[in-house]
Amino acid sequence: MYQPCLPPDDLPSLDPSYRQLSWELEEVAGELFYKYCDPITQDLLSRCGWDVTTAGKGLTLVILCPNSDLNWQVLQSIPLLAESLQELSPWAKIRIYPPAGMGSAMEVMI
Repeated sequence: MYQPCLPPDDLPSLDPSYRQLSWELEEVAGELFYKYCDPITQDLLSRCGWDVTTAGKGLTLVILCPNSDLNWQVLQSIPLLAESLQELSPWAKIRIYPPAGMGSAMEVMI
């Protein structure tokens, strides 16, 4: 099931009501995104850390891969992830973080 990540500590200070609305939007967007995914993709996401953020223009799906096998599976699932994310926003991207020591993040615009 969807479990939102906590926002980074280095975010600029925002009006508390705006920040609350932003977190609520991200939570709802994450729940809807997960709902749009097929059961196999939902299972894959449940084995990774992931979140949907609204920083910048559009939505960003952030996926943290805990091992190389899951990283490979996530990379192979990019078309399915993109399809589900496009249900929510025409301006979206996917950012995939591989396991520690396996390189830098990859970002895909959809």
